[in-house]
Amino acid sequence: MRRLILRTKINYFARVTAGESPAERYAASELSKYLEKAGIPAGEEGADIRILIDPGLPRDGYRIDIPKQRDRYIRIRGGSGRGVIYGVYGFLTHYAGMRFFQPGLESLGEGDIDVQEGIEFTPVFDMRRLDGHFGNDDPDWCVKNGVNAREIPPEMGGYYYYADGRFCHTMEYLTGVPQSTQPCLSDPEVLKKTIAKVREMLARNPDCSAVSVTQNDNLDYCTCPKCAAADAEEESHAGSLIRFVNAVADDIAADYPNVVVDTFAYTYSRKPPKKTKPRDNVSVMICSYECCFAHPLSDMSCPKNVDFCRDLVAWSKICRKIRVWDYVANYGYFIPTYANFRVMQENMRFFAEHNVIGVYPEGAYNTPASGEFGELRSYLLAKLLADPAMGLGEYYRHMDEFLAAFYGAGWRYIRAYIDWFIGEAGRHHADLAAKPLSFITEDRYAAMEETFVSWWDKAEEMAQDEAVRERVRRSRLQLRCIQLMLHPDAERAAEFVEDMKRWGVRWREKHPLPEKQHLALSPEKWSW
Repeated sequence: MRRLILRTKINYFARVTAGESPAERYAASELSKYLEKAGIPAGEEGADIRILIDPGLPRDGYRIDIPKQRDRYIRIRGGSGRGVIYGVYGFLTHYAGMRFFQPGLESLGEGDIDVQEGIEFTPVFDMRRLDGHFGNDDPDWCVKNGVNAREIPPEMGGYYYYADGRFCHTMEYLTGVPQSTQPCLSDPEVLKKTIAKVREMLARNPDCSAVSVTQNDNLDYCTCPKCAAADAEEESHAGSLIRFVNAVADDIAADYPNVVVDTFAYTYSRKPPKKTKPRDNVSVMICSYECCFAHPLSDMSCPKNVDFCRDLVAWSKICRKIRVWDYVANYGYFIPTYANFRVMQENMRFFAEHNVIGVYPEGAYNTPASGEFGELRSYLLAKLLADPAMGLGEYYRHMDEFLAAFYGAGWRYIRAYIDWFIGEAGRHHADLAAKPLSFITEDRYAAMEETFVSWWDKAEEMAQDEAVRERVRRSRLQLRCIQLMLHPDAERAAEFVEDMKRWGVRWREKHPLPEKQHLALSPEKWSW
């Protein structure tokens, strides 16, 4: 039987009380539910746990206070409804050892719930966004894992949202200029139209966190004399953009003091301007689009990452609010193993050290299921978004806990597979759509093929039930894909594609499935 030990007092029951707001009541019901699952039901004679909102704390932050010698109650306080709910899940993970891996896949921990000292926690990033896939679109999972930029009901704490739900490439919507080109940012009428549209959006969304004023998705920036002169003076095409966005931010600042105007540092606008600084209510989202993802973005020895690293550091010197749009999948090949697990951890730490207050690590966003390690990557990213400064030991502990829960008794064989890829990563470069045999070579795969097969065989054999075995088999698609690259075979390729269909796994960003006439070729040629 599990017990709740408060300092030296042993409790077999718990009494949970809360404030009157829907979020406080939800937090109390969740705590009571999970304590009862752990074997500590409600009872008047048990430990007294009080849940309340404390506006003096940061919005998403929480504090858990334990009683002094004569007191008997624990207080869980949060800076908002979201913060107090995070406090409840912080209590359950920190003291009870509970884990929320996937919707429907949770661990209640074991042993006594030993509360000896309080904790205080505030996420480093105010915006923590993941793609809506692999369970990440489930509000319950998001709240339990601190992801706050997916749609979450108010009673579950609400979410960080953009006005009208428009997150990126909004110039077409704001100005009427087609997505295939860019507006003239020196034209007073364009500014007037943008401000009017932004105010319309904010009137509809007065409680939003941000409004997006972001360039269209092309390289056709304005080259009129005024825009060209501004960019020349600033030594960057971000010059005319930041001047324009600052004007929008100045107009709305007094009426919407809690709203941030979000813009991009993307492709041609990634280099910061020399003279103009973003206003305090402007956030700049820098995008790692051109980078190498086999090396950390902070790696100055990687020629593909030098400019991004310099740009982020330079933005951090002039901008108080930076966000990062990072990329954590291979958009040309969703299925072959993507060896970026070590890189993700280093990148998040780098971001946190340079004024980054929000991160969107874009993954394989449009595949319903993963034929690789999408679920694991999402879980680890959620942990890193909440605590980007975590050490390697804690990071790999999260990895091991997930692997054991998701893949069952043979998880260590899959961990060995991942470790090999972590060790191999960095020998070559990998862009957004890198061919798998370009950043880990054919001879390296060939040398390990038999070992890989034995590891996945063992993992499948040791799976304790059919549900776990199916997870192993689906994730094994990544090895099967590599084997087809080493040994093209139309019959085995057809079986591979049928399994993709059965599990709902997408081939690449733009194509759900490879074309049948390509199946006799190596999968590296299916995409082109």
